[in-house]
Amino acid sequence: MRLIYVAGKGGVGKSVCSASTALWTSKQGLNTLAFSMDRAHSLSDILEVEIGGHPRRIADDLYAYEPDIDREAKRFFSRYKHMLTALFGLFEMEVRPEDFGSFPGVAEMIFMEKLYDVYAEDQYAVVVIDSAPTAMVLPLLQLPNVTTGFVTRLLGIKSKWMGILNMLEPGFGDAILKEARRLRAKSETMRDALLDPSISTISAVTIPEKAAVMETRRLIETVEGHGVFVNSIIINHVMEGDCDCSYCVRRRNSQSRYMDELQEAYGDKRIAHLSDFGAEIKGEDAIEKVAWELYGKGQLAF
Repeated sequence: MRLIYVAGKGGVGKSVCSASTALWTSKQGLNTLAFSMDRAHSLSDILEVEIGGHPRRIADDLYAYEPDIDREAKRFFSRYKHMLTALFGLFEMEVRPEDFGSFPGVAEMIFMEKLYDVYAEDQYAVVVIDSAPTAMVLPLLQLPNVTTGFVTRLLGIKSKWMGILNMLEPGFGDAILKEARRLRAKSETMRDALLDPSISTISAVTIPEKAAVMETRRLIETVEGHGVFVNSIIINHVMEGDCDCSYCVRRRNSQSRYMDELQEAYGDKRIAHLSDFGAEIKGEDAIEKVAWELYGKGQLAF
C-alpha cells in the first residue's frame, strides 16, 4: 500500500489536489481510496457525490471515505472507555460520549485510528489522505510518544494501584492498561508507516502569497525535523496569461517572487505549478484537468 499525504494551510486547494491525485492513480488501474482527515470534508463537494461515513465507490478503482467524527467519537469513547474515564478522572472531569468529539486533539486520534483500520485491511493499492490544515501529520508522529508515556506511567503505578482500581470495578485497572497498549500499538504502526519513504509520500500544497509560503516553510521544517521527508510542493492558483494590465502584471510579479523563493529553498523537491482556473473546481471533468496538469505533464510522478 502507498500512502500519499496532502498537507498545507486552509484554503490553498488541498482537497482538489487530493481528489486529483486519487483520480489519477485510479486511472492508472490502481485501486485507490481518497481519505479525508479534515473535519470540513470538502471531498464530497469537489467530487459532487455524497460520500458518507463509509468508503464509497466513485468510479472504476476509485473510492472515497469521509469518517463522521460525531459518530466515530462515540465509538472511540466506547472502545477506550476505561482509559478515557481514568484519564479525565485525573482532572476531575466527567465526559459524556456525545460531547467527546468536541475535545481538542480527539479528532486527530479518531482519524488516526480510522486510517489504521484502512491500512491494516490492506484493500487499496493507494490511499490519498486529504489532511486537515497543516498540522495533521504532526499528531500522527507525536501520538505514540503520548500513549507510550501514559502506558509507562500506568506500568509504574500498576503494582501499587491496579489492585485498588480492580477493587473499584472488577478488571478496571487491567482494562485501562490493555486499551492504552492497543492505542499505542496502532499509533506506532501509523507513525512507522509515515516514516517509511517506501510507503508514504508527503506533498505540501501552497499558493504564491507571503502568509501561505511562510506557513509552508514552517510545515516542511517541522515535519522534516521529525524525520519525515516532504517529497513535493504544489503551488496552486498560479496566474498565467498575456494580459498586460497593471493588476495582472503586479500579481504575476508578486507570485513569481514567492515561487522563486520556494524553488531556491527546496530545489531537492519536485515543485509543481497549478494554474488558476478562474472557477471553482468541481466534478470529474474539472478534477481530471487538474490531474493532467500535475501528473500528465510530468510535473509530479507517482
